[in-house]
Amino acid sequence: MPSQRGGGPPYLVVRRVWAWNLEYEFSIIASLVDRFSYVAFDTEFPGLLYSTGRPHRLPRPACGTPSSRPTSTRWSSSNSASPLRRLRPPPRHRHRRRGRVRVGVQLPGIRRPTRPHAPDSIDLLRSSGIDFDRLPRFGIDSGDFAALLCRSGLVAHCRFCRPLSARWIAFHGCYDFAYLIKVLGNGTPLPDTLEEFLGLVNLLFGETVDLKYMMFGCEGLSGGLESVASTLGVPRQAGKSHQAGSDSLVTYQVYLKMKRRFFNDRDATVARHRGIIYGLHAC
Repeated sequence: MPSQRGGGPPYLVVRRVWAWNLEYEFSIIASLVDRFSYVAFDTEFPGLLYSTGRPHRLPRPACGTPSSRPTSTRWSSSNSASPLRRLRPPPRHRHRRRGRVRVGVQLPGIRRPTRPHAPDSIDLLRSSGIDFDRLPRFGIDSGDFAALLCRSGLVAHCRFCRPLSARWIAFHGCYDFAYLIKVLGNGTPLPDTLEEFLGLVNLLFGETVDLKYMMFGCEGLSGGLESVASTLGVPRQAGKSHQAGSDSLVTYQVYLKMKRRFFNDRDATVARHRGIIYGLHAC
């Protein structure tokens, strides 16, 4: 979380995760996971590629995910509804600077041009700061990432896992959840039916909130994440648009502002929006 030193401006703890520090960074996450109340996340991927060779009964957005791979996935984790609380690691993981934990995971999802991709999406992501030249050498193996994510306690990889302590938050999350499920399944094709897919979302992520759906009934809110953040007066504290880490942080802050302004800052009033993913339940 942002914290202050000597009355100065708040700062962020930004964790950039590559293959060489993946295990260590996940050990920090695992040591703190019981204190997480929220996990806001975002993925960046090289465009949508629809294949008509196999019939799908999932809505069209989810059908594009198997044909391309994510380049990065990032989340912002919080232990409080207040954006100014400190998140203090246990002693063996304690560092000089403390604050909101923002994790940036670099996946070697595409090696241009051999992997399927949409060229215009690659150009957009490159201009937003994603270093595709480093991904083949230093990007994280998706199997290693999936194994450590399952062991971290952020997801429940089987029906016998303990209940998750954190609520997963996304903005227009059908793509984001589909990509993470694809990675966690080690390339296993996504289910053909909406019911099976939503069952996996519920099993793996527990309680979810999609802000795009939560916007229904919120007077004055429309458009994408950038537009909603601007309307609510939520500044982008780090990075820029189309960087997964920056977008995940804005997603978290937008959720807090929406909850305070439109839902009386009460979890009970948000409850009717839980478990509904925009683009699957509603378009």
